[in-house]
Amino acid sequence: MKANVFTKYGDFKSLQFKEVAIPTPEEGQVLIKLKNASFNALDWHVFRGVTLVKFKCGFGKPKEKFRILGADISGEVVETGLGVTRFKKGDEVFGDIFVGGFGEYTLADQNKIIHKPKELSHEQAAAAPVAGMTALQALKRVCQVKAGDKVLINGASGGVGSYAVLFAKAMGAEVTAVASEKNRNHVQSLGADAFIDYNTTDFCTQSQKYDWILEVAGNRSPKEIKNVLKPSGKCAVIGFYTPKHLIRYMLSFSKKVKMVSIDCTTEGLEELATMLVEHNIYMPISHRFKLENVAEGVQHLSKKRVVGKMVVQHDL
Repeated sequence: MKANVFTKYGDFKSLQFKEVAIPTPEEGQVLIKLKNASFNALDWHVFRGVTLVKFKCGFGKPKEKFRILGADISGEVVETGLGVTRFKKGDEVFGDIFVGGFGEYTLADQNKIIHKPKELSHEQAAAAPVAGMTALQALKRVCQVKAGDKVLINGASGGVGSYAVLFAKAMGAEVTAVASEKNRNHVQSLGADAFIDYNTTDFCTQSQKYDWILEVAGNRSPKEIKNVLKPSGKCAVIGFYTPKHLIRYMLSFSKKVKMVSIDCTTEGLEELATMLVEHNIYMPISHRFKLENVAEGVQHLSKKRVVGKMVVQHDL
């Protein structure tokens, strides 16, 4: 099979589209012929080898099983390993597998994927897992958003931020989206009720107070965030702009600020699928890359200017 393989952290010259062996599913795994995959900040973190990633993927260079990027996938099961009871050959599935999606085939643990609803295209299914589950976790578990709540999303134009706007509106919230002026039309097309251009307006110094804030951009301190929260409000921290911001969040003992982390589970994917289908959620796709052009997609990802989602089309 053809796949995009990298052998050195942060080295685009080492990211090559090449022939590799089709993997064999082990116990509890399925082999999937991929239809679509999507890009996430996670892929960039793995490729450049941030410290936390290296603890899992290897310090000197990435271990062989982590050399094909691509967490979000959608495709068709073509083979099952021993002990697989939830899937059979021919099933259409999607999920979050951490790595492996930027090839023609990939392996997936059976508890990291679910059956793809017929209402979802493979492209929309592949766009959703990492960003969608992160946004849903922030809105439902950390913030407990309900109809009529005022929600501010700082960093509303990327994958997580876009899903957060879509989901918050589906929950009946009043959404204020913070992004750059060039992305105003994008966030408003998602349903945002109000827009703040971070280049001209500091939302942390305004008089408006919010029930919930999703800090996706990760560029404001806990103290600044708390200034614009209602007394009973809470902030879900998803991203961090610099290590300094991460440390501030980690050392904050305020009950009003909580960091969001997800682990892909069957239950999380099922909740996500239900949300997507019941509310007819559609994620705008800003870029579509052929499988052989994944390196171009990773380079675009590195600029941190992704709007909506970028996907890989395996069958082009």
